Amino acid sequence: MATVLGFYVLYTYIAPFVERAGPDVSTGTVLFVFGLGSMGGVWFAGITADRRLRTATLALLALATLCLVSFGLFGHSTAAVLLGAFLWGGTHGGIPTLMQTAGVRAAPQDPDTANSLWVTGWNIGMAGGSLLGGAALTRTGTGALPWTAAALLAAAVLTAALARRNGFPPAD
Repeated sequence: MATVLGFYVLYTYIAPFVERAGPDVSTGTVLFVFGLGSMGGVWFAGITADRRLRTATLALLALATLCLVSFGLFGHSTAAVLLGAFLWGGTHGGIPTLMQTAGVRAAPQDPDTANSLWVTGWNIGMAGGSLLGGAALTRTGTGALPWTAAALLAAAVLTAALARRNGFPPAD
């Protein structure tokens, strides 16, 4: 859940973040670059899910955290925002596929329930992340968004790292 919360704290409010950052680029361009990265993330997930599920998941979660930290540190740089958006998009494309695969592996007797729970959790996380992002935006401004999101993603990295046996069982 922390993963989805973290993504949507900033993603929902990317327009005010980009406007505040003032890079010489539009929100539409940032979202386009994010989308290109997302396609690469889906490809990465496809080639790693069967053999390196946990490693790939941890790598993408850590990369997402670093992207959000870079937005906090270098949000005024057009190049940093575009590179961060591309890499963050890659994590956003790959992580859902990898985590859904982990859920199905963790519940091989009932994959439909695992998928249903995943979709429900993702939707709750989107709503919760949007609410949390809105609260951060209202109380402290756009500068807090990447840091709030990064903290949540760091919690997701820790959770995934500790879920070695139950969260990432080996493939049959």
